[in-house]
Amino acid sequence: MYGMPRPGPKSPRKSRMMIFTLIVTLIVLLPLLLYRNLPLPPGANVRGESIGTTPENIKLLIDSTAFDPHREDRAIRQTIFDQVLAMVGRADRFIYVDMFLWNPWQGSIPEDHRELSEELARTLIEKKRGHPAMEIVVLSDPINRIYGEQEPDFFREMNEAGIMVIFTALARLPDSNRVYARYWRFYHRIFSSVPGLDRLVTTPFWKNPFVIGGPKITTRQFGRMLLFKANHRKVVVTGSDGSGLELMVTSFNPADGSSAHSNMGLHIQGKAAVEALESELAVARWSAQFEDSVVGGDGDRVEAAIAGIGRAVSDLKRLHRDSPGSPTVQWLSERAISDALVSHLTDAGPGDQVRIAIFYLSDRKVVTAIKEAVKSGAGVRIIIDANKDAFGMKKIGVPNRQAVAEIMKLSPKHDVQVRWADTHGEQFHTKALSITNPGSGKSIFTTGSANWTRRNLQNLNLEANLLVSGDPDTTGEFNRYFDIAWDNSDGLSHTLPYEAWAEGGFTLLWKTWLYRWQEWSGMSTF
Repeated sequence: MYGMPRPGPKSPRKSRMMIFTLIVTLIVLLPLLLYRNLPLPPGANVRGESIGTTPENIKLLIDSTAFDPHREDRAIRQTIFDQVLAMVGRADRFIYVDMFLWNPWQGSIPEDHRELSEELARTLIEKKRGHPAMEIVVLSDPINRIYGEQEPDFFREMNEAGIMVIFTALARLPDSNRVYARYWRFYHRIFSSVPGLDRLVTTPFWKNPFVIGGPKITTRQFGRMLLFKANHRKVVVTGSDGSGLELMVTSFNPADGSSAHSNMGLHIQGKAAVEALESELAVARWSAQFEDSVVGGDGDRVEAAIAGIGRAVSDLKRLHRDSPGSPTVQWLSERAISDALVSHLTDAGPGDQVRIAIFYLSDRKVVTAIKEAVKSGAGVRIIIDANKDAFGMKKIGVPNRQAVAEIMKLSPKHDVQVRWADTHGEQFHTKALSITNPGSGKSIFTTGSANWTRRNLQNLNLEANLLVSGDPDTTGEFNRYFDIAWDNSDGLSHTLPYEAWAEGGFTLLWKTWLYRWQEWSGMSTF
């Protein structure tokens, strides 16, 4: 009787293949199994109280760039930066500045309009020298140091003048890049902690993506950049005995490469500045807990500066009387911005006129809400960037052309129209919405830093907007600007018809797939 044949020894080649397969499987699965996303830190996702004020305390500021067909050149009209400088000039109790892009880097096509970054830094330094006891705190995004320690010299010079300079600790924010972040966080820790391997992430190797011909950057810097995290806020708060509390929330960046962009901002005087400042100082506090986030490394000094600002705010609040009723101003940050947009758009109906001026539109909740407003009978008009220019680089129209193509499918039966901003190298960087109804008296307006994308609206980036309700003066001023740009009625070319950049066929199909994948995964810059 014969027994079952005994298996022979495995070949060395098969054994090596099994070991290799196991190693690859562990490399792929371990970061996924052990990954835990971070909770939202203090100061984020804030829906502030609707604070009553007077129309005189609200000022809309518009930076508009159009094309002059007679001169064959851009026509640039700007007000935001001068208002920021004026706020700094009036301040005598404290200054707080939080700006996303703040650098002189200009990409492959330099702008010759204004050296914003250096001018703001010098203005703050001179103010500190003239008022050495006054607290000045600056918060910015690590993109301005290329996610390492390569910031422009003026940040160090501000610190040497006595200004507290903090770079936001983006490691405290949830990850927006669903795919890449898991692997980066897991393997970066391993490479950084093993002697010898750490040199692989700390040796300059990669071409500088921001400064043409600039010093190379490390793998650590490059890896952090691909996380696509940001403190994307643009906020200035000041206090003075003469003007009290002042707040600026805007889409404007004091970056030289952004100097010709169209932007929008709201300048507010009064108690509405308090909630904004509380949210901002919370971010400064937890960022300062990381020693390498504070220029000069003095985190304890940051807490003393924040305490000094708090005392000044307590004094200055007494200068502003309560103003119950309309208009009201509300501070919104992160997902609270999305909630407000979706709520007001889905409530829109017959007789409502919706005007949208936007740089990026891709967030699925907002796109759906716009479609609901259209189908409910509201008249909707959108001026939007064509996503073709970015600091001298050409883009392929993702995500805006695909998002508005989806909305424009409703146009044969409903009142919805789209026009493209007529840009010539610059960007239509505005992020604003108005909803008005002459019959009911409805008047809603919001603007600020937040693009209408998943990253900007779903508690991933840090963002800041203001919502103004019941103020027909401010809303009317925006509507007049919008209508002039829509009709090009001032003789300049602000906008182009939808057909100029509309996409269809297979081009629209594959770009829509790309947009939806990038939006979901976070593997994009929008």
